[in-house]
Amino acid sequence: MTLLTTHNPIRPLPEATALELMHIFIDQDTDALLVGACLALLAQRVPEAHELAAFAEALSEVAVPFPAVPASALDTCGTGGDGSSTANLSTLAALLLAHLGVPIVKHGNRAATSVCGSADLLEALGYNLARASSDLSEDLRTTGFAFLYAPAYHPLLGRLREIRRRLGIPTIFNLLGPLLNPGLPPLQLLGVAREDLLAPMAGALARRPTLRRAFVIHGKDAEGKGLDEASIEGPTTVLAVVAGRVAAPQVLVPRDLGLTPPPRHALKVADRAEALAVARGLFGGASHADFRPAVADAVAFQAALGLHLHRNTGLEGLGASLREARAHLDRGFPLPFALPTEVRP
Repeated sequence: MTLLTTHNPIRPLPEATALELMHIFIDQDTDALLVGACLALLAQRVPEAHELAAFAEALSEVAVPFPAVPASALDTCGTGGDGSSTANLSTLAALLLAHLGVPIVKHGNRAATSVCGSADLLEALGYNLARASSDLSEDLRTTGFAFLYAPAYHPLLGRLREIRRRLGIPTIFNLLGPLLNPGLPPLQLLGVAREDLLAPMAGALARRPTLRRAFVIHGKDAEGKGLDEASIEGPTTVLAVVAGRVAAPQVLVPRDLGLTPPPRHALKVADRAEALAVARGLFGGASHADFRPAVADAVAFQAALGLHLHRNTGLEGLGASLREARAHLDRGFPLPFALPTEVRP
């Protein structure tokens, strides 16, 4: 208790203090009102990279472990929170990347602020969120895809859900999801919803010893609003993380990659049923009634970035990789798990 009452969380926390503070947050005996007040204070400023890394370390210490993953395994988990209500671009890109031979260890959860989270979509497609770690490890070996459902690996975070719900504001926990993959994939494509989070999130990833390469990305839509994904409507800023170092930012412009601006709201979905229909359209290819060219462009963009992480080619030649991914979407592709009959493309 002393730590919470004597240190002002608005100021940057020393790494050891941040580590201890997270232990206090997840302690069942810590007063909920005190935790809520501290989270509200932390939410008033952008966190430092070392704080995010320390918070993630504390949570990883008490997480359910996952077996070792391949040296080329990739996660596409983003922070969410951009309020854009777009289709599940990062999840669909992950499924496409698995089809293209990139081992995917995706970490995710149900929707918090979006209309359909990664877990919601995969469950609707027939994916069993309750699969045991041993089965998921075998899935990864045989199909190249495993989805690690966050609540199964971070059970101690359950007590904080009600606290966060009552606060009604984004907290530090909204940022930690992409840093908490229990598989510790060596490659990561991490989207952030706010531009001021690019450097802290990249810096936190750079501190993870198991990380080999990452792209931390932030896009802008046609109206200049932030997206936690690469944008086909406006510029996308990319911070590459390689061997513990964060490179200078690079900006990707859709027209330079051969992308045509989409019709207004072409990427949006109204509910889970529409999100599922859009996904089904991609699996079925360009001839499918629910195929959306704009969604295919956006998914191909995310997948191209994943391919470049996998191939260790930086951003050079990204346009060609985007066209490669888009061609697979035009043809349609099978999923790495069985679909129920009613949603089979």
